[in-house]
Amino acid sequence: MKQTPSGTKKRSSGNAVAIDFTRDSEISQVFPSGSLLSSKPRQWNGVHLSYYQHRPHELPETVSNQHLVLVHLEIPTWAEQRLDTQFQENQFQVGDILIVPAQMPHYARWDTEHRYLILSLDPTAFLSAVQSTGSWDRAELVPHFATADPLIHGIGLALKTELESSGLGGQLYADSLCTALLNHLVRHYTTSKPVLSAQAGGLSTYRLQQVIEYIDAYLNRKLTLADLAAVAQMSPSYFTQLFKESTGFTPHQYVIQHRVERARQLLVEGKLPIAEVALQVGFAHQSHLNRHFKRWFGVTPKTFLKHLL
Repeated sequence: MKQTPSGTKKRSSGNAVAIDFTRDSEISQVFPSGSLLSSKPRQWNGVHLSYYQHRPHELPETVSNQHLVLVHLEIPTWAEQRLDTQFQENQFQVGDILIVPAQMPHYARWDTEHRYLILSLDPTAFLSAVQSTGSWDRAELVPHFATADPLIHGIGLALKTELESSGLGGQLYADSLCTALLNHLVRHYTTSKPVLSAQAGGLSTYRLQQVIEYIDAYLNRKLTLADLAAVAQMSPSYFTQLFKESTGFTPHQYVIQHRVERARQLLVEGKLPIAEVALQVGFAHQSHLNRHFKRWFGVTPKTFLKHLL
């Protein structure tokens, strides 16, 4: 990762506009238009995504209630940026990110059309990620000017696709992406580096059994990473690490596999139509089941039923 450059010293005016970047009504105070796409408040456990397409604009000095990660999309864009007292002129390339910690004054001006994502991170959720990935309680997010980060770029695009598809991947998939984002930021963009904890062999047999029984019992409901981690009595990031060590799957992969297998059993029983089977095993609709069933078994549920006849 690039280090934060020193740049040319400039002082904050002290008249920064305070903005909640999860609210379009507040964003319209400083941006020329609202978001084209936006997640709902509290949809993703402390991570909020907005997608923008803006004409040339000068953003007044602003402070955010959230940590901000801007992900640049499409054509290169030349921009002036000031983060607190540091100033730079950069050409943003596709996949570059900009990091602005909460409550840090920042200013920007760009002279071409600009398409980008803003990932707004609740400071409490970020602190929880800090505490769960290391042996210390606090670490400060470090501001960064234009920095290439393919992982954050990929996570941002995946979350954008989730919104565009009305959550086709499911809540657990989105939760896993958000957890990966927070952990990556903690490990690569903070003042301290975590000493990762480890537990040989993954989850204990007792805790793993508790989680599996919970998944079985509530398979037809919306399962979240926070729910499963709470059953195991640990943080989502640590739970994800140990669960994969125990099963070979991420929690999201395991739940999808379990849902598809349960669907196969119900189809063999032949008592329910495919659409009802999808709902019974926790898929939002039949097309969601079709996609994952074909991925696991090589055929759609309809073709599978034909082979049973």
